[in-house]
Amino acid sequence: MLFQEKMGVRAVRVALTVLAGASLLAASAQAQDAQQTDQAQRVVVTGSNIKRINLEGVSPVTTLTKEEILRSGATSVLDVMRNLTSAGGNGGEYAGSGSFRNGATEVKLRGLPTLVLLNGHRLPMSGSDEYSGSTSVDLNSIPLSAIERIDILKDGASAIYGTDAIGGVVNFILKKDYKGLNLDASYGQTAKGDGETSRVAVSGGFGDRATQNFNVTYSASAEKRTAIRAVDRAWTQNGDFTNKNGGLIFGGVYGANGTDPGTLSLGGSQRMPDPECAKDHIKPYPDAPEWFAAPNRNACFYAPGEGINLVAPITRYGAVVNANWDISPTMTLAGNVFYNHFETRKLSSPAWIQDANRLGVLLVPANNKFNTYGVPVRVRRNFQAAEGGTGTDVNTLSATLSLIAQVNDWELTTTVGHGQEKGNTRIYGSFMHDKLQQYLAEGKYNPFGGNHNSAQVISELSADHHTNTSTATDFAKFNATTEIGKLPGGPIGVAVGAEYKREKLEYDPSQAWRDGAIGIYSVLRGINGSESLSAVYAEANLPVLKTLEANIAVRHDRYESAGNTTNPKVGIIYRPLDTFMLRGTYSTAFRAPTLSQQFNDGRGGFGSSRDPKRCLPGNVHFGQSCDGSVLSLLSGSKDLKPENAKMFNLGFVIEPIKNTSFGLTYWNIKWNDRVESLDNDTVLAGEDGPYKGNVTRYDISDDDRTFYAALSAADKAKIGPLVGKLKEVRAGLINRSKVKTDGFDVDGSVLLKTDTNGKFKFFSEATFTRHYDFSLLPDDPYINCPNNTACEAGEYGTPRVLAKLGVSWDKADWSMTTVANYTGAFKVDRSPTLTNNSYYDQYAEGLKINSSTLIDVSGSYSGFKDLTLRAGINNLFNKDPAFDPASSLGYNSSWGNPRGRYLYVSATYRLK
Repeated sequence: MLFQEKMGVRAVRVALTVLAGASLLAASAQAQDAQQTDQAQRVVVTGSNIKRINLEGVSPVTTLTKEEILRSGATSVLDVMRNLTSAGGNGGEYAGSGSFRNGATEVKLRGLPTLVLLNGHRLPMSGSDEYSGSTSVDLNSIPLSAIERIDILKDGASAIYGTDAIGGVVNFILKKDYKGLNLDASYGQTAKGDGETSRVAVSGGFGDRATQNFNVTYSASAEKRTAIRAVDRAWTQNGDFTNKNGGLIFGGVYGANGTDPGTLSLGGSQRMPDPECAKDHIKPYPDAPEWFAAPNRNACFYAPGEGINLVAPITRYGAVVNANWDISPTMTLAGNVFYNHFETRKLSSPAWIQDANRLGVLLVPANNKFNTYGVPVRVRRNFQAAEGGTGTDVNTLSATLSLIAQVNDWELTTTVGHGQEKGNTRIYGSFMHDKLQQYLAEGKYNPFGGNHNSAQVISELSADHHTNTSTATDFAKFNATTEIGKLPGGPIGVAVGAEYKREKLEYDPSQAWRDGAIGIYSVLRGINGSESLSAVYAEANLPVLKTLEANIAVRHDRYESAGNTTNPKVGIIYRPLDTFMLRGTYSTAFRAPTLSQQFNDGRGGFGSSRDPKRCLPGNVHFGQSCDGSVLSLLSGSKDLKPENAKMFNLGFVIEPIKNTSFGLTYWNIKWNDRVESLDNDTVLAGEDGPYKGNVTRYDISDDDRTFYAALSAADKAKIGPLVGKLKEVRAGLINRSKVKTDGFDVDGSVLLKTDTNGKFKFFSEATFTRHYDFSLLPDDPYINCPNNTACEAGEYGTPRVLAKLGVSWDKADWSMTTVANYTGAFKVDRSPTLTNNSYYDQYAEGLKINSSTLIDVSGSYSGFKDLTLRAGINNLFNKDPAFDPASSLGYNSSWGNPRGRYLYVSATYRLK
């Protein structure tokens, strides 16, 4: 098919065979037949503000259709994203309950910040952020059943869209202009009978724009998924991985659940299980993961998987309405309203109980009424709550209204929109620190055994541990596009526009969390901030020749606090033949500091710190400041500037014969001025300089004066003038680190049509990451492996190769698809410390997580009137995730699939 005829790349297409050095076995990303020139309609494509007929632009865009999504067996938007070779990974879905994202998931093309759009407009950012304050749109807020297609722009796009578009853009397109009614239902579960997912949806539309001048299209859906428990998977249930290469024994001596007995110490090196510990849990006490057993050191031992879920349960429901009203032949009013509710419950162990000074495990005095041992006892156990973990409840609303008017040769579009997300996250299994110590001293709380406390006592000690989050985005945008003048290749397309946006974030933790009164948990203070943005932009499409087209764009953004940034983009397409296309782009991109990074009042906890103004090793008084406890808070800064990036792409697409294509793109991205947190040592070293306001100290005590007076002149010179003890260190955020990454995308497709056996489509795609290197400070060299520079570039933390190879078959009412998804091997960081490496020298060079290949199959039948039936199996051969020696669960939660074989069926009934 000629390039002039292409209406867009309709499927993900990359040649896995390039990896094997074999000839191309690729499946066709089906292209639409070209319309006749006099019937062609100009449309706006993702990555441009200019309407055009030819949808092949200067930047590579992959389009996934509704049918392709259904054939993949994806049960969520995140499932679709994890099968993209340009993204991959689990997007935070399997992160532990301690993650600040609290169940939120994301997509990162190239492992970089990625802009997420709905119908070309921004969704509100998630109120749940990472510890560093970085955040993104939560993919859980987008129901898969409402999606008509997904555009993936694999190029920087800040010149078009502004902030966040460093790795690229993912644009979720909703159905519109539809007439009729669809009823959908699906059910799936793993081969173990868990992880059940049930979904129902209704969608439809009414009104004919050709005859009635309006259309309303709607969709509503509901979904429920049950949990997958770690104890129900043999590969992780007991924590003993010594039969694996580099495997250790992982576990805990505190219990898995709140009612589990713990481990006691009566002084010295002695350890013993609580007398109520079940016999099968009594094992030698580990001094380290290598499991040094000693006769006098036994423990009540629990595997990590005994207290958690591998996959959390979810409930999701929502609705979307798209409406278009053609007021006149030259004016249209378009509106969209979108609502989604999402809730999940991540299970984990309750909090372990600290000593009164927060520096160690609980110490029960000898005279305590529950202590029957006659000596002080250290008790290693969890708080006796029923269970721990987090529960998250999020509601997302987005609404836009657009007026599109044709004025002479100009198309003018004015859009206003509002988006908001309101969430609540509650932490279970935590306790009030001081109150528990008080109850212990008063004989009201018993820390021994399973649980010998009343429900009332546990309730009184339990913490009100939650946070409410609220984000809001309001925007207005004006866009004007036309054709002016003409070049040898055709008319010049132009777009100009302006945008105003205001974002607001409120983060309201419970008072106990703000005060740091909750045992073992950090201080989490509130966030209340807002920022306005104004921007102007321009874009031109220049058909220099029939075979040569250029695109130039520029956007200037002015932030209320973060300052100004201007980002250009230049692209070119060269088509010397109908069957060959060469294209390339150069652009800059940026990510503005988030509201959390600017307005965070402080989050952190108590930790050890060396005070250079008081530390004198060996001194009975000042020696305590060499490893003392201090409240360390990560706080926001309004001095942050936008992170910036420079990137270029260069690639080609060739169609040597009809229905066969092959493409290759090289990408190179440098991401600079990344926002990072300061460490305590850096702040304390600059206490008298740039970080003077970041350190708070107690007043000098009488003991301080007495011991300081007794110091020698030499010791006084070492620490300088007398100061009080550290009270609080605010480790703020600064722009300092950078990332450099580059690699290749390769794709191909082959379409074979037969007279009697139907149509076969072979497709493949792969992303090969040459480097993903990191540097903490601007002048530092790039490295790939923190703490372990023996790793090869591009191998640490991220698979070097992500690929897929598939084939589909269609004949009459039948269709089948088989896809192999490949995740390459990569190395994990194991610091060369005594604990981790006493007997494992191979860690010095980094252990590898092996590659994995998962096979998915699906089929459908549409021979019944208005009814389509579909069934499939994901992970056909029920492969366990690749072993990760650094994980206490035995798999890498960022890349591994813990679900196992998953079987599903679905039905769609269409009423016309």
